[in-house]
Amino acid sequence: MIGAARGPSKGHLVRQLGAGAVVDYAEPDWTERVLDATGHAGPNVVFDGVGGRIGRAAFEATARGGRSSIHGASSGEVTRIEAAEAQERDVQVIGIEQLFDFPAHVRRWATQIMAHAATGSLRPVIGQTFPLERAADAHRAVENRTALGKTLLLL
Repeated sequence: MIGAARGPSKGHLVRQLGAGAVVDYAEPDWTERVLDATGHAGPNVVFDGVGGRIGRAAFEATARGGRSSIHGASSGEVTRIEAAEAQERDVQVIGIEQLFDFPAHVRRWATQIMAHAATGSLRPVIGQTFPLERAADAHRAVENRTALGKTLLLL
């Protein structure tokens, strides 16, 4: 698994969580480092939660025959991939529509996830907490992408 994160603190966290390689997508050569880590084949599966030019670069690094899940736009822009381009590269692009099937599975998945959390085999990364009266500061941390892991408001 290759983790892509922005900045040293997020990269350190990704490494602690078990990534075999970590790249900083703020660096200009990050996709070359991804390709190096995969023997120049590219990753078989890409999860794009950033969008924009970063998501575009991630798609371009995806292995032929791979899959690219475009499910976020924290950069402020979505990743746009034309169907013909995906077909030409033999990459299956999965968009946000993958969420449409979630309602039928939510109860079962929630039960499974909570069971893992109860045993300690799944732990969320809570990077920072804010009292409710500082909700605007919490929002700024998330919006500015300086937050690490999840941000909680305390009541």
